[in-house]
Formats: sequence, structure tokens, C-alpha cells
Amino acid sequence: MTLTPFLLALSLAQTTPAADPAAAAAQPAPAPVKAAPTLAGALANAPKPTFWGFVNAQYSRTEGLNGADDTSSFEIRRARIGARGKVHDLVGYSLLFDGADSKLKDAYASVFALPGVEVRMGQWKTPFGYEQYESDTKLLWVNSSYVVASLARGVDSRDLGAGLLVQTPKFGPVSAEVLGSFVNGAGPNKKDDLETKNFWGRAGLTLKLPSITLKAGGSYGTGQQVQATGANGAFDGVGTPVDDTYFYFHTYGADATLDTPWFFAAAELIQSERDQSRYATAAAVTTATRTSRTARGWYAGAYGKTPWNLGPIFRAERFDADRSAPGGRLERYTLGAYVDVVPVNARLILNHELDQGQTGAAGRNGDRTTLFAQVIF
Repeated sequence: MTLTPFLLALSLAQTTPAADPAAAAAQPAPAPVKAAPTLAGALANAPKPTFWGFVNAQYSRTEGLNGADDTSSFEIRRARIGARGKVHDLVGYSLLFDGADSKLKDAYASVFALPGVEVRMGQWKTPFGYEQYESDTKLLWVNSSYVVASLARGVDSRDLGAGLLVQTPKFGPVSAEVLGSFVNGAGPNKKDDLETKNFWGRAGLTLKLPSITLKAGGSYGTGQQVQATGANGAFDGVGTPVDDTYFYFHTYGADATLDTPWFFAAAELIQSERDQSRYATAAAVTTATRTSRTARGWYAGAYGKTPWNLGPIFRAERFDADRSAPGGRLERYTLGAYVDVVPVNARLILNHELDQGQTGAAGRNGDRTTLFAQVIF
């Protein structure tokens, strides 16, 4: 027997059978290799920020008191641009800069720990009452009320610290909110080393019916602040206060707003108890430089609504910086009107303030007329 037929048979037996096209098509394709995550990739996929801003320009004329000359001026009241957004479903941010006074306004990071719960760290408006915490773009009296500017720091209530904002779910037509801030007390873009910081907070209820919305709340503030930095113009700090002036305060407030299809109304009452101390030396406060006083004030205002996006404006207010001292009451009545080319986003406001404060009262300015223009973008 020759070996040739045997070797031929063995070779045929070891030949690989032809691949079945149908079977090959049924095989899954190999999974692509995923690239390792990078910071650049995460930032590229993050939601883009929302940019926004507004410009307020005004002309004002003030009548001089006791024979003094009248004054008038044009000014850019605010020129703000901001950005806000999220880098994650649970983490957000907000920035706001004002070109009119070249200052940073808002700068904070937010953590949305639970539905309706926000924790903040940074700088923003401290919550107290209605007027102070409301956006400047929505207020139709263009100057802060005496009581808010004096007791709730309404001229610019921003401060540095941490905060908690809680908004409850609706229970039928009713919802609640609790806002609190623990801050330096030195104001925006400033820091101090005082051990006693400031707390500002507000708790309120909202009743929302088909045609009206009613809000009411109570506010509280307490802490220590630097009222004045003395002749050297600098905060001298703990241990070397030199000629700085400090005060401890307890401030209470109640506010209410009513929004209807025909008008909007707001009212607020604030009282503050203050103990003030001025250091004559680095360690001593003389009796003559320690004072205690109670300040109280209120305002009530309203504006009308019409189908033509215009209406009248009114506000009445009183403020007494020291209830134990006679002759210091401030009183003012604001009359005016507004017209919206585009509601809120493009509006003109006219305010005429009748100054009825007692003669010699600190802060009395004389009657003032202001024409105010606003554009939001």
C-alpha cells in the first residue's frame, strides 16, 4: 500500500470548513473601547450658562431745603450683567456684576440637596421682608424706603456667608418658604474678623387662588456690625478696635403683599433694638460713647394695573431712628406712574417724592422727582 492516498485523505480531513455567512452575521460586533473621562469632556458636556442683565438710567431733580439751591443729575443707576446655570443636576452657580459702580453683586454656589431645598455659599441678598429681597427690576418705587434702607440694609443688603432656602410643596392653594443666611455683617465684597456674625431670615406663607396671590411673613435679624471705622478709615479688627464704632442689634419685621389683576399692594413694619459702642482706646469704651436706642418704621404702597400696561404708583412711609429722641421723624409720600413697552423688560417710571419729615431730621432731602428707564435683556 502506498502512502499517497493516505496522506491525501489526512489532508482533506484537517482542512477548515468554509465559514457560514448567516452564522457570521449573527455574531455580535465587538464593543467599542470607551475613552477615560476627562475634565475637558465633562465641561464640554455641562449645560451652558444663561447670560442676562439689565440697564437702569434715570434723571432726578431735588428741591433744596431752607433756601438751598435745587439740584439735578443724570446717572446710570445700574448696569448689570450676570450668568447662572448648573454644572450638575445638584450643583448650580450665579454671578452678577454691576458696571455702574464696578462692583461684584452676586457670586455664589448652590447645592440642591433635596427637592425644594437649596444650600448656598458665597454672596447674595440677605433675606428680610419684601422690599429688600425683591429684585430691583420689579420695584416701582425707585428709591428704597427709609425703614428698609436703615434697618434691613436695603440699599445693598448683599453679604458674604452661607444660607439655606427651603420651599415646601403646595398644600392645596398654600405653600411655605423659609430663608436663612449666616453672614459676616460687613456688607458686599468685605470681610471682618468679628466672632459674632449676623443672622438674617424670613419665614412666610403664600395663598394662591385663581385671581389673587396673598403672601405674608415674618423676619428676624441679629448680630454685630461695624458702623464706622473712625478717623483712619480702616477696620482695626478684634483686639485693636481703636476708634471703630460697633453695634449689636435685634431686628424684627412683618410684611404682606397682595397681587390681583387690578393692583399690587405691599406693606411692611420693622423695629430694631441697637446697642452702640465706640472705642476711645484699644480696650476701653467710655460711658459717653455707649448708647442704646430703638428704631421703628413702616411703609405701605400700591400700583394699579390696566389693559394698556400702565398705571398709577403710590407709597406712604414713616421712620424714626430713635424713638426716645424727639424731632427725628422722617416722612415721605411717593406719587407717580409707570408704562411698560414690554412688561417689566422695557419700562418707564415716574416718581415724585413729597418729603414731609420733621425739620432738622437726619436724612431729610427735600421733594424729589425721578424719571427712570429700564431695559432687561
